[in-house]
Amino acid sequence: MKSSMVVKRKYKCIYARIAVVFSVIFVSSAFLCGCEYSSLDEYLDILELTDNDYDDPTSLFSEEIEDTEVSDEPEMEGIDDASDSSTFDENEPADSDFASFYRKFFDTDTDSEVKKVREDAGLTEKNINEVKKQQEGNYAFDKLTDAGKTLYAELYLIITKEAKKVYVSATSEYAIDLVFNYLMIDHPEIFWVEGYNFEKHTVGDVVDKIAFSGAYTYDLKEVARRQKIIDKCVNECIANAPSSDDDYYAIKYVYEYLIANTDYVSNAPDNQNICSVFIGKESVCSGYAKATQYLLNKLGVKCTFVSGTVETRASADAKHSWNLVLCNGKYYYVDTTWGDASYQTTSGETEDKMKLPRVNYDYLCVTTESIKTNHTLSDVIALPECNSMTDNYYVREDEYFKNDDLNLVKDLFDRRYKDGSDNVTIKCSSKEVYDSLYNKLINEKNVFEYLQGNTKTVSYTIFEETKTIIFWL
Repeated sequence: MKSSMVVKRKYKCIYARIAVVFSVIFVSSAFLCGCEYSSLDEYLDILELTDNDYDDPTSLFSEEIEDTEVSDEPEMEGIDDASDSSTFDENEPADSDFASFYRKFFDTDTDSEVKKVREDAGLTEKNINEVKKQQEGNYAFDKLTDAGKTLYAELYLIITKEAKKVYVSATSEYAIDLVFNYLMIDHPEIFWVEGYNFEKHTVGDVVDKIAFSGAYTYDLKEVARRQKIIDKCVNECIANAPSSDDDYYAIKYVYEYLIANTDYVSNAPDNQNICSVFIGKESVCSGYAKATQYLLNKLGVKCTFVSGTVETRASADAKHSWNLVLCNGKYYYVDTTWGDASYQTTSGETEDKMKLPRVNYDYLCVTTESIKTNHTLSDVIALPECNSMTDNYYVREDEYFKNDDLNLVKDLFDRRYKDGSDNVTIKCSSKEVYDSLYNKLINEKNVFEYLQGNTKTVSYTIFEETKTIIFWL
């Protein structure tokens, strides 16, 4: 029995929450899963899509299946046995995988229509190999094997041309979901796609073809118009970026620039993409993170989109996005959203914005251990252990205290008065140091020895979780 099935997937984050909506059109009473393997891990092992351990990404999202009418899509002819569609000869060179796969599926007389659809969308062997070469160095792309990279290149070509119903080199919806996520992790500039649709064509209970379409929010004319506005804003930003081989200065600049030029607004238009930041100047975590990635990549600093959950006053597992950066050869995490005081006040994390500095540097170049105090990393993609403090903001700015030496406190106060700052921030390396400085400076009131002018009162803000004390000048 030959049949077809249409599936739509849409990813959206509102109030930093992600949801996936499935709209499935059935043409038979049974659900055609399209995967004959016992688990995603088994399928990925056979397909050799990824080089690292991976948990099923669908476990991260809620699923909703809507009742719909039977599809009128024409039935598709296909090969009788699709069980080999995901298998490659381990003895073949990696660069021959695509050619071998292409011959199996798209080089037969019965699949001439499939070939034409692919070629019209630019999915030729030459173009795919060129895209794969161009993508080298992208964090998520480099995690894939050659078969996965081929599918990645196919999706990239389809999306950038806004093509629809193009047959791809995968017969599993899970493989497409994985690679689509990897593609979007690497490409913050793709702002006109909010998900994808695909049609599965089966022979009996075996899927022999899948046709992929992006879920496009704007046509290519509107994409070009918006890109011009984005380019103008980005070029102005980059023109004022520090000229240095030290990655830290570029990362700090982008962090401060985005915080100064963006407000956290939960219902901002286009808040899942960079348009919200560069055009609307209002966004949520996804927009902040993608804009951070976009600017840093433009400045030659490798930056990756990271998703997960965070602990807030309102929720223990709110969906959230931030970044992984490669700074001077070492990995760190950066959360631009949480660095913006407007997030803290708008989201209800604090009621008094006067108790917060305009820029909170607690999330600029931090370790895995530090980010995990209130962030939980998703398992969408393997991430490195960030254990260096070399380019942490507080270390670089001499605000990091490994002991309770009050002479160092005095030096910091003097420097902040000299540079005209409105606060003195003390970041402690441990709870013991934090407790000791809190006791000496606040309980014993030694802080008054370092204040300049006729000052009899001082305001301060403490963050016990991050071991930070802020005195307001």
